[in-house]
Amino acid sequence: MTARSAGKEQPRVRLGPSGAGRPTGETAQDSRGAVRRLFRYLKPYHWQLLGVSLLVLVSTSAGLAGPILLGRAIDDTIIPGDVPGLLRTVVTMAVVYLIGGAALTLQGVLMVGIAQRLMADIRADLFAHIQILSMAYHDSHQVGDLMSRVSNDTEAINRVLSNGLIQFTSNILLFGGIMVAMVLLNWPLAIGALIILPLMLLITREVTKRTRLAFRDVQRYLGEMNAIMEENITGIRVVQAHAQQTTVIDTFKGVNGKYREAGTRAEVITAALGPMFTTMSTITIAAVALLGGWLAIQGLVTIGVIATYIIYVRNFFQPMRSIAMLYNQLQSALAGAERIFEVLDAQPLVQDWPNALPLSIQGEVIFEDVCFAYEQAKPVLEGVNLVVAPGQTIALVGPTGAGKTTIVNLLSRFYDVNEGAILIDGHDIRYATQASIRKQLGIVLQETFLFSGTVMENIRYGRLAAPDEEVIAAAKLANADRFIRLLPQGYETEVSEQGHNFSEGQRQLLAIARAILADPRILILDEATSSVDTRTEIQIQQALLHLLQGRTAFVIAHRLSTIRKADLVLVVDDHRIIERGTHEELLQQGGFYHDLYQSQFRRVEALKAG
Repeated sequence: MTARSAGKEQPRVRLGPSGAGRPTGETAQDSRGAVRRLFRYLKPYHWQLLGVSLLVLVSTSAGLAGPILLGRAIDDTIIPGDVPGLLRTVVTMAVVYLIGGAALTLQGVLMVGIAQRLMADIRADLFAHIQILSMAYHDSHQVGDLMSRVSNDTEAINRVLSNGLIQFTSNILLFGGIMVAMVLLNWPLAIGALIILPLMLLITREVTKRTRLAFRDVQRYLGEMNAIMEENITGIRVVQAHAQQTTVIDTFKGVNGKYREAGTRAEVITAALGPMFTTMSTITIAAVALLGGWLAIQGLVTIGVIATYIIYVRNFFQPMRSIAMLYNQLQSALAGAERIFEVLDAQPLVQDWPNALPLSIQGEVIFEDVCFAYEQAKPVLEGVNLVVAPGQTIALVGPTGAGKTTIVNLLSRFYDVNEGAILIDGHDIRYATQASIRKQLGIVLQETFLFSGTVMENIRYGRLAAPDEEVIAAAKLANADRFIRLLPQGYETEVSEQGHNFSEGQRQLLAIARAILADPRILILDEATSSVDTRTEIQIQQALLHLLQGRTAFVIAHRLSTIRKADLVLVVDDHRIIERGTHEELLQQGGFYHDLYQSQFRRVEALKAG
């Protein structure tokens, strides 16, 4: 088959159409976009939100009616000495405030339920999207920062939705209602009370417009701090092994200091609003009392109206203060929402085409003039051509960074080729579904990852529907059954975080058992025996014999025993395959592989012989 690039005539058999690349990268949303998208999440709960809105109107109306009833009680019952009328007014006020309190309680309960369900929706979408993002995204983003977006940023939104949104809305309604009521009751007194309003609005605007950057910094530094903690706690063995505790602590202190400064700046802005509004409230109440007293002497206003105004003025500044403080919370939530939507807007670098079809694999693999680079102008593979028959074992050797792992990453579709094509059984893998390919691939890495749970559950990860008998059978074929049965609870032994209660060799045997259970058509071994002792290597090699039978296999290894048995050895260097042949053929050529053998493999054999 002739080599072709992706932009030229397409390979011989296709599962889908040819075409250009897919969109990649992230798109950060502006604040309005974030708000619109949050409201889209609220759409399924529109009936509950309608109920909350009605309850907000009831509670706000009760808050506005109370001072008016008090003023009328003074003018119509207390001054005239109408005791029965006073009792009726007091009962009416009690009923109004009870209704308002009940509405407040019920709206809070409803909104908390809505917020919790909405947060569950967002967290589920975010976690699911993280799972489908390509390796390129995960390679460039810290785990701790992604965890912070799932937990801390969603919690910032939850705090606002649970209580802040109701308070913000009701305070705006209360603020507007007080202004209207004050004007209707006595407009000269209203002018005197509201003359300070422009100054209040100016201060509020100047203070709150500085909060957005402050709270964005808080969320950003919190994400960085979590990333440092997650990375260094996970890698604590490496940190202590290299005595880098001081460096790690200093790095954490630096980010922690920035987080403290950003948090202090944001909280100072919030704390400054309270004293400012309290001072303005006191001055306004004094002005209302002075102006109201003068108007009362002139017979232009009653004592009850003055009392109502004083209560309104106190209530007037309370929603203003709450609105300003809640605005800070809204800014924090908005900053968190933008960070969440940045992740949700990130497009996987590798995607299934709309008409992609599942692929049933027999095992033939062809690389046609494959070129690839993780970064532009830094090629990793150039013009790689390769034909592998079903059932063949291919060994990949070469110096570190030559591109061996990249070859298997492309075959697994963790990345897509920049040019050329990779075909399995004659089908370009770009036009097959990723799931159908990966379910038929078995990957055993140098550093095996074990999940929390039991040994049985970790092996069953290869095929979740497998019964216990098949799991145990796979462990026996992998030479893992013997050491598993010596564990305290056997197959039900709990695995610690990342499997640190097992040796490297034991983890490898569990990974091989997992791969045997999955029964893959194509097997990838990425230096699976490079970090174990000779005795364990023999056990692993025996297990691999069972795993390799009847499967196409790509083996990245430095151990001679694996390479000797390979049907084809590929020597990768300088971004391309520079030599290919069997072990004996490459030794006879006297080239790069021969030199590698002389410098490394002979030394290994000498150590074994000794």
